[in-house]
Amino acid sequence: MACRSRTDESMDGKKLKTCKACKVKFAPVKPMQSVCSIQCASTLVAKKKASQEAKKRKDERKADKAKREKLKPISKLEEECRKIVQEIARIRDKDDGCISCHMGPNYQGIWHGSHYRAHGGCSSLQFHLWNIHKACEQCNFFKGGNKEGFIRGLMEKTGYGPERLEWLDNQPKSQKFSREYLIRFKQVMGKRRNRLKKSANR
Repeated sequence: MACRSRTDESMDGKKLKTCKACKVKFAPVKPMQSVCSIQCASTLVAKKKASQEAKKRKDERKADKAKREKLKPISKLEEECRKIVQEIARIRDKDDGCISCHMGPNYQGIWHGSHYRAHGGCSSLQFHLWNIHKACEQCNFFKGGNKEGFIRGLMEKTGYGPERLEWLDNQPKSQKFSREYLIRFKQVMGKRRNRLKKSANR
């Protein structure tokens, strides 16, 4: 029979345990004993209480956030969803220049997530990533999206072309989104954005 290690067995033959509080090995007096002393028992109780309180605060914040989301106007939720997908588009296109002009990726100005079909005139595509691409502030803000350049950029962009452009042009102008859809969309796409940001910063 193999000999037991002295690190796992006390001098009187009892199997040692690791204290859940201080992590030091000890010889238990009771079968279900998980800590080595009264002091460690108190520490463990305090840790569990702190953990429970932290979870309670987290649950309360989550509930409060859900209540605030339900009180927001649909237009505000749509705006927040657009900001998320515009940021996703900018991260996706981080190595590209402006979709609408010659401005390269080293442009030091403000980058936008520009809509090929503006969200005000085509609500059905306001969250669709085929419709949103990185553009410089000059084109998107001061030139109204520079649509002629936008079309040229889409035709040249990898994965795009006449078929996808035709699909964008043929989508209906109007689509209403429910509050439930927007809240869920914001949650899912918000997580996607955070993953992309983390990956882009590595």
